[in-house]
Amino acid sequence: MLLRPSPRLLLYAIAAFLFLSIFTLNRGFDPKNIKPTIPSTSDIWSESKHGPSKPSPAIKKFWAKWAKIFHESRPQVAAIAVKEVASTAGSDAANGARKPHRQTLGLSKEVIDALHDAHKSLLQDRGGLYGSRFGNQSHELFSGTGIVTVAGGPHFASAIISIRMLRKVTTLPVHVFLESRTQYEPDLCNRVLRALNAECFILSDFFAPDSPIKPTAYQLKTLALLFSSFETILYIDSDSFPHRPPNLARLLDRNRRPHLLHHRRPAHLPPTLPARSTESGELLLRKSTHLSSLLLASYYTIYGPTHYYPLLSQGALGDGDKETFLAAATVLGLPSYRVKEHVGTLGYFSPEGAFTGGAMVQHHPVDDSVVHNGSDATAEDSRRCRPFFLHAHFPTLNAGRVLEEGSLAGPTGQGRRLWGKREDVEAKFGGRDLEKEVWREMRDVACSLETRVRDWRGHGGVCTRVREHWAAVFEGGYLSGII
Repeated sequence: MLLRPSPRLLLYAIAAFLFLSIFTLNRGFDPKNIKPTIPSTSDIWSESKHGPSKPSPAIKKFWAKWAKIFHESRPQVAAIAVKEVASTAGSDAANGARKPHRQTLGLSKEVIDALHDAHKSLLQDRGGLYGSRFGNQSHELFSGTGIVTVAGGPHFASAIISIRMLRKVTTLPVHVFLESRTQYEPDLCNRVLRALNAECFILSDFFAPDSPIKPTAYQLKTLALLFSSFETILYIDSDSFPHRPPNLARLLDRNRRPHLLHHRRPAHLPPTLPARSTESGELLLRKSTHLSSLLLASYYTIYGPTHYYPLLSQGALGDGDKETFLAAATVLGLPSYRVKEHVGTLGYFSPEGAFTGGAMVQHHPVDDSVVHNGSDATAEDSRRCRPFFLHAHFPTLNAGRVLEEGSLAGPTGQGRRLWGKREDVEAKFGGRDLEKEVWREMRDVACSLETRVRDWRGHGGVCTRVREHWAAVFEGGYLSGII
């Protein structure tokens, strides 16, 4: 006999659920209460018939049209050579006016005119990127909210660690883009990443066989953003992760801030752009606002190595696709917000006092917009900007390689912490020892996937080396940043 719950009991249950939901949402994020939702890698090796996720036919058709337009509007001049490398900006050039522009490329008037004509063709003639139809197209092609990253080859291992750390603070779905099918690894995509609510896409699958443009490593980030079916996207590099929940709706609140967020980095740029270059390891955007600037940024990256990277960075340190996003938004007159707070650095000191950096700390854009709201922030003000992302760029989070590079060995030959003293890291990240958390994930992944990660072939003893480092540094008392 089936028992029917009374309406009154149902109402009580619903009321209790709503109360708990509201209470949970309002109590704020407490890192000490983190309960990771990470599947055990030892339990995911059941047979799977999945392949890489298929591209959306509508997005593929949309791209085929624009690939042709890009090709027809390509620069009709030889590759640009940098004659004088742009200087690096000092800390006094944080957010103010740049020094007077200096010509470091030595371009002739004929070359400048040809570049101008190609650019004008894309913006006004063939492409019409100044048009207003892109908001409607965005809603037809894209939907939902998620995270995008690029992996493959040596970046696969670090992407797995990044996504496992990500799963401690958010359940947002993840799109992982690979350059070609040669980088597709069935075990990692079909089992490890699917268990983490992440799916693999092959960039080359979005290109028609007769496409005049072929994907290369220089264009992966912008094309991944363009090809993802998400409408609202947080992009993170494969060696980056947020340490607190990324509430994308709040970060892109229409009434508070524009729909392109990114961080800054110290290097001079050409006129009409900010004095410092951009760190694009983390980007947040809404395609309903920025589909046209994403297309223009894709054009800049496709012809970046030959033309637009020299134009935008003029040989400055770290030139590449990182300048294309802000440049595209600026050209099209679209709103963007660049975090002004200085990028922090985590690292360690040698016994002689020399500092070695290992990771970048980037700050919360909501805090930043309050602290840097039209005035120069004091050191005390800057302390109110909470850390948001950790970007472990050197060395990266590849367990199969990091211990072979020698950077983790102290003067005695034993392991050392890379990101500073435990108490300093915990103070910065709300009580969390992020370095220890990351190495716990690296230990578990190294020992579960040692024979599964293609990049680790020929790197025998990955699990043993990582376990030894873990034991020496995190269980054997080596907790100081100075060894």
